[in-house]
Amino acid sequence: MPPTSAQVHSTTEELVPLVYDELRKLAWHYFRNQPPGFTLRPTEMVHEACIHLIQHSKEQWQSPQHFRAIATRKIWQIVVDHLRKRGAGKRGGQRSPSRNQSGASAEDLPEHRPPEQADPWRRIPLNSVEVEWHDRVVDFLDLAEALDALRAESRLLSEIVILHWFGGLKYGEVADYLGISTSSVEKKSRYALAWLNRRLAGADEHGD
Repeated sequence: MPPTSAQVHSTTEELVPLVYDELRKLAWHYFRNQPPGFTLRPTEMVHEACIHLIQHSKEQWQSPQHFRAIATRKIWQIVVDHLRKRGAGKRGGQRSPSRNQSGASAEDLPEHRPPEQADPWRRIPLNSVEVEWHDRVVDFLDLAEALDALRAESRLLSEIVILHWFGGLKYGEVADYLGISTSSVEKKSRYALAWLNRRLAGADEHGD
């Protein structure tokens, strides 16, 4: 249902101050204990997301929660893109010839690495960024890849995971944003969690 005029905020700028601190705390929570190579900072993530939405979004925001949901997805994508660019050719996504063309040093090519690192798809622990995933810690890009696979199965399920788990929105807020019932969000969230845990278990086995 389209929002009524009373529900719509006229500009993105009006909403940024209302959710900025919440988004910064969110980013800090997930990326507070990272290796020195993790160059994104919580304030920078949120700032980039908000600037992007101010410059490019044509959306009519129904509420601060609606804006927060969109900004949360943007922050997630900023981090995923940043880490994939930084790690391209080091943990999946590109084979060694592409890495050489992109400027990787000779020492980084498979033939110059120890035998246990010869597989270009193997995760390199020194480059990993970890996040808390329910009752354990997982590699961020393993989780991002699992969510991409889930999105290929169901965009709705991936949206629920990002908004509820990463974005911290309550089930009712997710339901309002997606236009479905709260009970449906809860049920789908449980299914998505089980699906992702199976996928991540497979990633752990491949990385060992």
